[in-house]
Amino acid sequence: MPENNQYRHQTYPTHPVQPVELHLLQHLPEIAGAASALHTQLGIDRVILVHGTFLGDDPLGLAGSLRTLSEGAPRLATPLRSMADRLQERTRPAVSAIARDLGNYTAEFCDTFQRLVGDDPQVELLEPTWSGENHAFARLDLAVRIVQQLLLRPLPEGRRVMLWGHSHAGNAFAILTNLLAGGASEWRRICAAAGNPREEHWRDVEQEMLRYQGPHPLAGSLYLVTFGTPVRYGWDTLGFRDLLHVSFHRVHDESQPELTQPLFPMHSAGDVTGARWGDWVQAFALAGTDVSSLQKRRVNEQLNQILESGLEPPEHALDTRLIVPARLRDLCARLKLGVRCHTDGLNLLVDYEQSGEVVFPGIPIEKTVMGHGVATTVTWLPAHLHLVLNTLQTRNG
Repeated sequence: MPENNQYRHQTYPTHPVQPVELHLLQHLPEIAGAASALHTQLGIDRVILVHGTFLGDDPLGLAGSLRTLSEGAPRLATPLRSMADRLQERTRPAVSAIARDLGNYTAEFCDTFQRLVGDDPQVELLEPTWSGENHAFARLDLAVRIVQQLLLRPLPEGRRVMLWGHSHAGNAFAILTNLLAGGASEWRRICAAAGNPREEHWRDVEQEMLRYQGPHPLAGSLYLVTFGTPVRYGWDTLGFRDLLHVSFHRVHDESQPELTQPLFPMHSAGDVTGARWGDWVQAFALAGTDVSSLQKRRVNEQLNQILESGLEPPEHALDTRLIVPARLRDLCARLKLGVRCHTDGLNLLVDYEQSGEVVFPGIPIEKTVMGHGVATTVTWLPAHLHLVLNTLQTRNG
């Protein structure tokens, strides 16, 4: 997307600005300090790890629904809010215990990352975390939370921070670039669509954003790295220093190696569960796959008028024209395009030589969660970090 993107959505099919790179990754051992150049050469003082959808503290919006109910029932407000707080406190640990490192960033992943980079940069899981809901407001709220965290611990002049995110966390990064690039006027516009939230992190960030009419100084310090992020919201190129997208991909057409196997008509179940063509979730979760909670439905409708601006209706052929409802019809038409790559940033399409590690009942970790789980595994972190570091060193001298 261009400078001054103003939240416009990426178009389908995408046309990457930078040539796509194909890589075959081999498993690498963990060697302490092997990625120390992240700090010494790239000037990165902080790495924040951000999980994707459904791995947060309120993935189904249940705690949020209880708080909404409490506002309309004063006599029950205290017990309802208490119930929401307890639910939110327990959800993230429970979900993380089940998912482990398959599509989820764990404390072990964070600790391994720290050993690989040495004493610096400081590596951390985003805390407090985000809800993990699958809709626009949740991702916007995550973007605001990240800005607040960056403001709470300012970087020394000339130093940088890396955001390392999985799945839709990357789309929150896309919103973040628009927030940082757009200045006060764009902040007011997106806040109005979101219903002018008054939570603490929104108030903190608002106070800061209203000081700037152009790009915020934070933008020039951000290295953004996404893993398995679906192609959704547009990126503002004034909102970051550098941007990499790592996606699990297997070439099915040598003449168009950057496209994934079209997902409509549907693949066989074995192709999907076995990740025959790479990360099926990343390729599937295009516009039209959000699921809004009831209390956020109107807000999401308002936000989508901004965040999905520029997204043209797809063309329909006989195989999609009669599908109902219209949302599913449009999604099927888009899935025919084989969209894998983002317009902006460098797309690193990676395949994996199997590590030999399996999970019950004998599934190679490279195939877990329909190809979406490998990106967050501790086993593949050394290879992913090596790839990212080498790429950034080449691009940034």
